[in-house]
Amino acid sequence: MVDRKRSNPALWSRYAHPVLADSLHGPSFVDFLRDLRKRIGERPFLVITDELALLTISEYRKELEGLYHFRLPTHDMVIMLHDKARFHESAGEHGWPVPNGVVVRDLAGVREITSLRLPMILKPADKRHFHEGHAPRLITAESYAGAFSAAERLLAQTGEVLVQETVEGPDDNIYFCLFYRGRNGETLGMFTGQKLASTPPGTGSTAFCTAAANEELERTTKNLLDQVNYFGFGGVEYKRDTRSGRFLIIEPTVGRTDWQEESATLVGINIPLIAYRHELNLPPLPAGPVDGRVVWQGSWIERIRFGAKPIPPHSVVVDGFWRRDDPLPALVHYPCNLQRVVASAVAFYLPPWLAGSRQTPGKAARSRWFSSKLSSS
Repeated sequence: MVDRKRSNPALWSRYAHPVLADSLHGPSFVDFLRDLRKRIGERPFLVITDELALLTISEYRKELEGLYHFRLPTHDMVIMLHDKARFHESAGEHGWPVPNGVVVRDLAGVREITSLRLPMILKPADKRHFHEGHAPRLITAESYAGAFSAAERLLAQTGEVLVQETVEGPDDNIYFCLFYRGRNGETLGMFTGQKLASTPPGTGSTAFCTAAANEELERTTKNLLDQVNYFGFGGVEYKRDTRSGRFLIIEPTVGRTDWQEESATLVGINIPLIAYRHELNLPPLPAGPVDGRVVWQGSWIERIRFGAKPIPPHSVVVDGFWRRDDPLPALVHYPCNLQRVVASAVAFYLPPWLAGSRQTPGKAARSRWFSSKLSSS
């Protein structure tokens, strides 16, 4: 298990051998992977969980293919699926169902936003700007004036922006298909799940999710994968538009496992294990029953935030960090998160004479801020 910080809860699992790296992307990360391969002494199967690491491994694949077992689509395909603007334009060419949108590449193109219906979402085309801390992940706009301002700001930060109409509907209208595509384009271990709640609501990461078999989404996903000749780990997220009833693609995940991957394993579809056995030419495990009662929660912070409201009756809820037989990840994660929230809260609530010229926030602003801190944790 490789990461940069020892505070990553996954490194504390009793099932992981932790290894620290100075960086998870760029040439230095490639050098690290070469050295790690020598230390391991045999050719391991590489499960990529980080987007920047994925882009580096894809770019330097020729240097790494003889050292590790991994499978990826072509680098051009990786970039197309990673880049929101290129994916949106490819969707128009192939007829994939996506929200109405425009790609803004210069100030003159900002006025094209008026062709879209409010409200809308603006995103940096290249997600590396977000991961490297140069731009927000997304901005929502309720007015054209707000959209113009946000687009100009994102353009200055990233150089290219995707603007899309918001897909109407609650968070439990969001579904996702996770999969592994092996040799000869064989789709292995496909799993369809449903979000029950997101943090923050409407635009955030999965707070709760569960299995939700859906033949339409699986068929749409397989057709997309066939068209682009896809290989390796991946996922496609959809949202059903309340007005039209159509499922629209929110975004693909390329070359790596996703945040919700554990939910598939918990119900009986262990996609990383399926991929591992496939790539090492081991016989596949027999398919077992899918336990549709399981609900995966991102953390107990989500339970505090939402209560039991999103959880169907008679569900078996499994936390993303706590396991009775493997407690250290939770014991590392929760105190660290609580410490960060409390430290930020103390700084935020400082009286004006300690906070300098910063204006003291009102009660409503403090409430919104604390809610967002719990969400981001």
